[in-house]
Amino acid sequence: MCVVCKGRFFQNELFKFASIDDEIIPNPKNTRSFYLCKNCMQKDRKELKKPLSRFSKNSVNLKEILIDG
Repeated sequence: MCVVCKGRFFQNELFKFASIDDEIIPNPKNTRSFYLCKNCMQKDRKELKKPLSRFSKNSVNLKEILIDG
């Protein structure tokens, strides 16, 4: 389930991230993680900031981490 739009997708259609020490890390192995769908990955940074704020306090480079990660 995508944490931004709450849409239900198959796991292979989602992108996996985790927040470790207030940094968002792509594709973690053994940590608590969250998922984003392709549509939400393409949204503006402003739209992603609020739903992802509970996972990371440092959202300065949030969009760059999600895209480049």
